[in-house]
Amino acid sequence: MKESEQMLQYFQFPKFLLKLRISQTAKFLYMILYDRARISRKNSWIDKYGNVYLIFPIDELSVQIDKCKSSVKTALKELDDVELLVRRSGGFSKPNHLYVKIPSDEIGLQPVDNKAVEKIVATEPKKPPSSGRKNGCGGVGNVAPSTTNIKLLIV
Repeated sequence: MKESEQMLQYFQFPKFLLKLRISQTAKFLYMILYDRARISRKNSWIDKYGNVYLIFPIDELSVQIDKCKSSVKTALKELDDVELLVRRSGGFSKPNHLYVKIPSDEIGLQPVDNKAVEKIVATEPKKPPSSGRKNGCGGVGNVAPSTTNIKLLIV
């Protein structure tokens, strides 16, 4: 490298990730999401609570980190579990909003701005657990037949 050479683009790898017991994929994914959140902040992607959010579809994440979609989903779940990421619905037929959380100290994690993301969590209804079926009819399962007789009246 010479003094006149242009510096390369780079990602920041936060040191606290080294202490976490999560996969390398999850650590790498956090680094990518953190970088995207910085861009979102510059572009004023801020919700009504003042938190920076980003939109990064799983398909694009998969291509970006060269992993299959299931690996990306697993890594996102790991980040959810260690409270480094909050995923919220963007609305009907809209992509999820991702909120990258940063540690405030060595003990715990805080959202980027106070606890406004938790306000979102508290106001959202919980989804019923899925039955595990892949037909898109989660929660339907084995339903007992109706015992109500229906009579048609034709006039």
